[in-house]
Amino acid sequence: MSGRFFNMKANESLHINITTGQSSPSGELKGGLGCGLLLSVLIPTFDHKCYTLVAELQRQLEAAGCGYEIIVADDGGRDQVCAIANLRINELPQCRFIRRRENVGRAAIKNFLAREARGEWLLFIDSDAEVTDPQYIRRLLDAISDAGGTQVIIGGLRHADTMPSPEVSLRYLYEKEADRHRTARERSRQPYRHMTPFNLCVRHSVMRTITFDEQCREYGYEDALFGVTLQQNGIGVTHIDNPLLHTGLENNAVYLAKAETALRTLRCLGDRMMRHSHVGQAAITLQRWHVKGLAALLFRVFRPIMRRNLLGKKPSLTVFSLYKLGYLCTIS
Repeated sequence: MSGRFFNMKANESLHINITTGQSSPSGELKGGLGCGLLLSVLIPTFDHKCYTLVAELQRQLEAAGCGYEIIVADDGGRDQVCAIANLRINELPQCRFIRRRENVGRAAIKNFLAREARGEWLLFIDSDAEVTDPQYIRRLLDAISDAGGTQVIIGGLRHADTMPSPEVSLRYLYEKEADRHRTARERSRQPYRHMTPFNLCVRHSVMRTITFDEQCREYGYEDALFGVTLQQNGIGVTHIDNPLLHTGLENNAVYLAKAETALRTLRCLGDRMMRHSHVGQAAITLQRWHVKGLAALLFRVFRPIMRRNLLGKKPSLTVFSLYKLGYLCTIS
């Protein structure tokens, strides 16, 4: 099997048919609505071991007794150890692992998974999620049953009560502060602003007309832009308290670099996203006051000091906010 895969063209991906074990090119249609599946669980990944996550989801789905499938797609990863570990996913009933040779980006891999799916509802889950609630799938199915006119259900996310390591303090402190506003009640106050594909369930019919913007190849804002598009099209969104645990916390240097990448993505998306983000709105306000250039100058002067704080073991979230605003002012 592995030899057959590595001889494929760069824009192809390997599909393992869970019944026959044979491969087929990525362009082949896999089915469509009306095939009897209620839920397609879609997990985009990049060099991340997903078997434990998939096994728990599959166990809960089997217990629930609904029609389902689970599809994991690696977006051009290079880690052979992860790839071999993830091949075990194909041994689980109704589950398959797809390893793509070409990296297409965060938005495009989700759209690819949506095209592969056959379920009436599509559940997007990030590969660094952990299912800690034995009733997670049951709660989701109850929400689907009660959906009515709702076409999007967002379950939320949470983080561990204790910091795993001081090395990840920036991401951990930032996320724990955000967790304070991630209850369903809080998110429902601005339902389209709190959009995340980390734990996102969407009717398949919606994804046939509204997709993730593939201009977002790198980290950041493909989720927020998806929320803006849903709002503009009048798609109903429901928030529920059914969180998954986020375990993928990067060290401070990696997370700060990712924050800069996200801001470059925001700049590329321009006005259609800038005015929908807090940092974008702040930059627009500084420009309106004719002080954005001054802010950029001050950022260049104080950037080394700010980085020392953010890369240390006790980073300040206030400094982080100022850093992001200053960085955006220098590139926009």
